[in-house]
Amino acid sequence: MARPILLAGAALISGVMLTSQALGSEPERVWTLDDQLSIPEVRAIAIAANGKSAAYVVRIADRESDRTDAILRQVDLASGATRDLLRARWIDQLSRIPGTADWSARIDKGDGVQLYRIEPTGTVMPLVVHPARAIFGDSEGAVFPGYGHAPLPTGVRAHSWSPDGKRLFYVTVDAAPPTKSVRYDSDVTAERARRRSPGQATASIYLREPDGTDLLLGMRPQSDLTTFFDRNHVRWEKDEVRYDVMEAGADGQQKVVTMAWGFADRKARLLDPKVERVYWLLAGPNGGKLSSQGNGDTRELVETLPGDKTRSYGNFAFAVGDGRAVGGFRSRDGKRAITGTRTIDAPRFGLAVVENGAVRKIGGEQSLNLCDFGPTLEHGACIAQGQAAPPAVVAVDVSSGKIRRVASASPAHEAITPLTIEPRTWTNRHGYKATGYIVWPRGYEKGQRYPAIVVTHGTDADDRFANRENQWEYPVQLFAERGYVVLLVNDPSSRQNAEISAAYDAWINETRDLPPETLQQLIWLNGVASYEDAVKELVDAGVIDAARVGIAGYSRGSQMVNVTMTNSHVFRAASSGDGGYLEPAFYADIAGSYDAVFGGPPTDPAALVYYRRLSPSLRASEVCGAILQQVAAPYVPSIDLYTALRKAGVPTQLSLYPGEDSASDETHIFHIPSNRIGAMQENIAWFDYWLLGKLDPGSPVAERYAFWDKMRAASPRCDGPDG
Repeated sequence: MARPILLAGAALISGVMLTSQALGSEPERVWTLDDQLSIPEVRAIAIAANGKSAAYVVRIADRESDRTDAILRQVDLASGATRDLLRARWIDQLSRIPGTADWSARIDKGDGVQLYRIEPTGTVMPLVVHPARAIFGDSEGAVFPGYGHAPLPTGVRAHSWSPDGKRLFYVTVDAAPPTKSVRYDSDVTAERARRRSPGQATASIYLREPDGTDLLLGMRPQSDLTTFFDRNHVRWEKDEVRYDVMEAGADGQQKVVTMAWGFADRKARLLDPKVERVYWLLAGPNGGKLSSQGNGDTRELVETLPGDKTRSYGNFAFAVGDGRAVGGFRSRDGKRAITGTRTIDAPRFGLAVVENGAVRKIGGEQSLNLCDFGPTLEHGACIAQGQAAPPAVVAVDVSSGKIRRVASASPAHEAITPLTIEPRTWTNRHGYKATGYIVWPRGYEKGQRYPAIVVTHGTDADDRFANRENQWEYPVQLFAERGYVVLLVNDPSSRQNAEISAAYDAWINETRDLPPETLQQLIWLNGVASYEDAVKELVDAGVIDAARVGIAGYSRGSQMVNVTMTNSHVFRAASSGDGGYLEPAFYADIAGSYDAVFGGPPTDPAALVYYRRLSPSLRASEVCGAILQQVAAPYVPSIDLYTALRKAGVPTQLSLYPGEDSASDETHIFHIPSNRIGAMQENIAWFDYWLLGKLDPGSPVAERYAFWDKMRAASPRCDGPDG
């Protein structure tokens, strides 16, 4: 169970178990750098029509080829026998084809991303092949940037099958020829945040009829982000198919609208938004939409029905609607609905079955993150995993709620002797709770003080295995093998009370409903207090050496690392990954967001005081530790922070990791294995040097030690009790 911060001393560490080596058993298999690199990322699972097997997609980095491949696997749900059907550059949108034993998926087999049919025998046949000239990825001429993948030439962007498998909805994309013309105003200023020249494209929406005829439903401009980002959210009705697109409203703002294509008249029409209320998102058993409402330690599960009527199913210690949880399913007869859940304390993913006016929970000692169910919702297949449990395929019997392990998705990681990882809830000095985990050093000995590293990224510290969305290229498990206590700490929950919920609403909706000082305190400085108090808890318990504490985080975590280092004297070293938000230089690109946080542009004297209160580059002289920035592209905000730190005499390094070639960049989530290895090795060397004083002559970054020595000698010293 998670414990609040008020528990200290022996109570904190009583649950830490002796390792098998200490008990005299077989030698342990410990984590290696290759283990960190090859952590499997399971992306999709689809159960076969007969319920006897399932297919799933896993992405694994390959050090030898220096690329990340996708593997399509088939597993027998009775025996657990598993075989690889296909290895490709890219596989996604895995789907069961209704009425058949086959699956479909978007696959890049070398001719761009196309749509294929996969038979149980492993035979792969094309369904839709379209010239792949539009590129998704961080490269020159790309239509849109990528997220953790190499630049992908794309022919087919999305697809969806009708419930009987007789009709196919799909979207193709076409690169538009470059135009040569004078550009004006916002078209010019938009280039400020771009490093690569963008490409242009159009999308075409098609419907394949039962007789094989392909009907063009419409063409969409690149401004239709709903279509270009596979968010059409297709809904099949008896006489029509409904899908979302994005249009400009009368006020010039983009908004999502719903179209309907009639099978009989073969015409598209715009649905009245009062009729189409997107109840399909998390479908309830009564034809409504399920959602979690309220704040605090429990949430009310509510079904919103047509006509804005509601039905409450009670309060639970979980929430639905989390994008990391399983989506929603509804049985054909409408009597049963299944939705994914995320527990509020000690975050873990599971399932909620809603039927007969009641709610049943399905879950266990591990998270259920990806699931698929047959049409009757009687049986399903899921991916189960935990902080110390590698992903595995499990079978789910919905009526009984029983979960049966079928097969491991990564036998190599199963062979590693698990580290001791303990869920924890901390309550900071302001009364706000933050959930997370303590990853204990292997062979932990009570009474010995250890160096520590806090790793943070929003709310991604949950019960998933070595999740890269949380730990990025910070090799948490290797740090624990090397004798560090690692604290995985989430942001204070945005739904624990009305005050912080209002702050997040103002930030996300870009309003000025709250004073900037209030917003900054609740969303950023509140988190700093959580990190400091989590560390203090273990310092007071005799676990952590207060003089050897670091912090790391990327993206949202980078914001928090930069703010922490410029507002706290607790941390002696930091690694900040691919961030830059909160720097004044970003104002022109995200003015609405900054207006909420700072009250206006940095050129406004009334707002400048709030920039000085929070913007890291304007507080560089407050830093008392060494800061490493690792970036995928050389954007101005990261460079501004680096420059300010150097001017203030703060030990700092800015490391830019290369793309696949001179015309591309690494992605926000690194996808090039050599970059991932290099970033992990650099983080190990950085924290070992600044926290432990260790130099490894064999480290790939050993040539930087002389430069670090000079920075250490010239760095300022912090005075006072916290210095």
